[in-house]
Amino acid sequence: MTSMEIRRVLDALPLPVFAKAADHSWIYGNQAFADLIGLDDFIGRDDTTIFNEEQVDIFWREDDLVFGGETSTSFEEIGEGTFALTRKFPITLEDGKPGLIGLIIEAVASPEDLRKTRSDFKSAQAQSNLLLSQLQSRADGHARQYEQRLRNLERERETAQSLAHTDPLTKVRNRLGFQADLQSLSKRCDKMSGSFTLVFIDLDDFKHINDTFGHQMGDRVLCQVAERFNSLGPIFSVSRLGGDEFAVLLECGGQPTHEVKERLRGMADLVFRPVTDFKREVDASGSLGYTRYPFDTKNLSELKRYADLALMKAKKVGKGHIRKFEASDHSDDLRLRQLETGLRTAIDRQDISAVYQPIFDTSEGHIQGVEVLARWTHPALGVISPEEFIFIAGRLGLLVHVDQIVLKRACRELGPFIQSGSIEYFSVNASPSDVASLGYATNFLATLREYRIDPGTVLIEIIETAVMEKSRTARSNLEQLSAAGIRIALDDFGRGYANYRTLLDLPINVLKVDRSLISTITDRPHLIDFLVSIIHMAKALGASTVCEGIETEEEKILAETLGFDALQGFLISRPVGLARLRTAIELNGEEQALVEQQRRTG
Repeated sequence: MTSMEIRRVLDALPLPVFAKAADHSWIYGNQAFADLIGLDDFIGRDDTTIFNEEQVDIFWREDDLVFGGETSTSFEEIGEGTFALTRKFPITLEDGKPGLIGLIIEAVASPEDLRKTRSDFKSAQAQSNLLLSQLQSRADGHARQYEQRLRNLERERETAQSLAHTDPLTKVRNRLGFQADLQSLSKRCDKMSGSFTLVFIDLDDFKHINDTFGHQMGDRVLCQVAERFNSLGPIFSVSRLGGDEFAVLLECGGQPTHEVKERLRGMADLVFRPVTDFKREVDASGSLGYTRYPFDTKNLSELKRYADLALMKAKKVGKGHIRKFEASDHSDDLRLRQLETGLRTAIDRQDISAVYQPIFDTSEGHIQGVEVLARWTHPALGVISPEEFIFIAGRLGLLVHVDQIVLKRACRELGPFIQSGSIEYFSVNASPSDVASLGYATNFLATLREYRIDPGTVLIEIIETAVMEKSRTARSNLEQLSAAGIRIALDDFGRGYANYRTLLDLPINVLKVDRSLISTITDRPHLIDFLVSIIHMAKALGASTVCEGIETEEEKILAETLGFDALQGFLISRPVGLARLRTAIELNGEEQALVEQQRRTG
């Protein structure tokens, strides 16, 4: 408000109001004040104009306190037998000097009135003080309650945040906690010109531990590895990123790279020791890939990618290997990025092709069925090996989409052969992520209905780990598919650590025996008895057998002699496109007609 607006407000008040300068002269008074003192021309004058010297001394002592910044409440005699209850407030005048405003709350004209006014004032003041005390006490109580609530909420927030950042199994940080630690450590190193090492760890043969010793033992191994890493110092944080993957953030100051690697080797030796559970002992080992901040990069996304790439390279070398990201890995990283981007585009455009490898019936000598295999050609990098792009699709979570595209292509291209009876069935591969995903069986059967393919002419090939992980969902999908008439094949049987209980618990119709058993039989003749036992076991379970990977005439003769129901491999036929498959089927039909004619004539 302006000074004029303030003056208008004061003028309108019914109570006497006045203002003084530092020399005690009046510089303002409203009409009520003028009426009270009986003067209209008081501006510029002071108390000596009206009051005696003794009274003036009392007024001015109070005024000086107010000019000094205090607020004053006093009873002042303003005339013969007249007293005023006056409240004075310090102000700063426009020239910057001190001044005051006085408000005469009440004026009385007799000692009795004065005593009453004083009593009323003291009573009101006491009442006010009591009310203020009560309000203060209540406010303090509410404040304490709010402070306690805030402390409780803060503890709850910290607990929730801790749970959100902690892996429930191993009690180390989870992926979210790892990301928070990574950002925190990078900021600290930037501020202090420090450095750190990001290490990605993958346990070796962890699926074998789960399959052989059970998931309870697998969990114990994960917890032991996490606990051992956590006990090593100084480590900034240990995180479990999922499955059997861990990350370690290691502060390493100005240590040269070779010392960092030696330090990691010492850590790995301490962590990857046998894990015992009662009387059982399981060997634990892991591969490590690492990169250094800020020497390799200051971009945290790139830093994680570099550590991941180093880990991939380490795993390719063998178990227990430790590898640092190198500048030369950039070209591999760029290729990987190209493949990832290209594969996403290819899936969006349904640009995944299929080839078909015939499966021959040993008793009839003709093409019984075909296995459908995915193929992909990158527009710039050319033909990509199935192992490479299937691996990338799995890492990106796109394998379900790849398999769906291949299934639809097979239904379109092989439907006529199925309907004409040229082949009995076609088989498609289902990845563990496929089989363990909700709705897989429903979607698979819907695709067959869309292309009017009889489920009895379709075979799904799975590997054993497809039912070892998330087994409830996987088993439910397989049972639903089997009930619809689809046959289930257990692929690569004998390659790893086959769990024979799987054959009893699941609706397995076909055993596809891995090539490694037939190809090494010359060096390990005892495998003949093993293969015979597999064939007998399959027959006992009502399942047929396919020998995969036949590449030599000797292997073919041996597989036929042992009693395999069907053969598959490069010797018989490589995977071929649709045109060559059609030719092979037509030739197969002509050969069968010739054999039938020779049989009839005798």
